[in-house]
This record gives sequence, C-alpha cells and structure tokens, in this order.
Amino acid sequence: MSEKNQGNLSVDWAFLFYWLMATTFGWLLGWLLLPAIALVTAGVGAGIVQCFVLYRRIPKAWRWILATAVGWLAGVMLVIPLVPPGIGLLSGAIIGTTTGTAQWWLLRRQVQWAGWWIVTSMLAWAIGLAIGLDPLPRVVLSGVMAGTMTGLVLNLLLGTPKPAEEDKNG
Repeated sequence: MSEKNQGNLSVDWAFLFYWLMATTFGWLLGWLLLPAIALVTAGVGAGIVQCFVLYRRIPKAWRWILATAVGWLAGVMLVIPLVPPGIGLLSGAIIGTTTGTAQWWLLRRQVQWAGWWIVTSMLAWAIGLAIGLDPLPRVVLSGVMAGTMTGLVLNLLLGTPKPAEEDKNG
C-alpha cells in the first residue's frame, strides 16, 4: 500500500471545519437574502460556497455549483406538488437525493465508492430539514447538521481517489 493511501480513514479536521462553515454560511446567506424562496436560494447558496472548499480538491470545482443548483431545484420541484408543507424529513430526503445524485455525477470519476454520496446527502438533508426552518437558530442548526454529516463522508471519499488512467496501464 502506498503512503498516499494509508490515511484513508483519517479525518482532515481543517477540511471538515471549512466544509461545515461553507455549508452553514451558504445555507444561512441564501435563507436571509431571499426569504420568499429561501428553500431554493439556501440550497444553491450552500453549493456556491462549498465550491470554494473543493477548489483544489476536485478538477473543475465550479461544476459543483451547477450540479448543486440543478439537483436542488429538481428536488424542490418534486417536493412542491408531492409533499405537504411542514414535512421536513420527507422534503429533505427528496431534495438530498436529487442533489446528491447530481453531485455524484462529478464525484464518480474522482473517488471510489462515490455512490455513498447519494445516501449521505439524502440522510443529511432529511435530518437537516427535519430540524426545521423557522426560527433562525433552527435554520442555522439545519445547515450545521447537513454540513457535518456530508463533510465527514466527503472527507473519507476524497481520501480514496480513483487511480489515474496511466497508473492502470503502466
């Protein structure tokens, strides 16, 4: 086993802190900027700020913003007609699944076991949105919860990069 792969299960605490702050700040900022459509702007806001954390960790990290926006908006569009208001657990599970799937599309070429990202996103946002979206402390707590769960798993996934093509052939 190479030295690079020996620490796969270790936690990069700096990454986790930055991810948690990015998710929470983006979520809160989106919530405060456009409260009338806060569920949309908060999710997209989190993806925008998360992109800065991923900048040197995945190629073309700007695509994270697009994937998050597409996945989050698709989830919201499913939730509006299907889920009665106030059912945060189900809403979060749907939005987390669609967003996680869109983000997985980027991660699948970068890390092994990328499929776990979909499950993690679904669980993290289900729990995060079940906490509630009003009043403000619950909004912050929902961002912290989702950021912590996704940050821990993403840290582990980024520690298991897929081998480069030339390594397979060479």
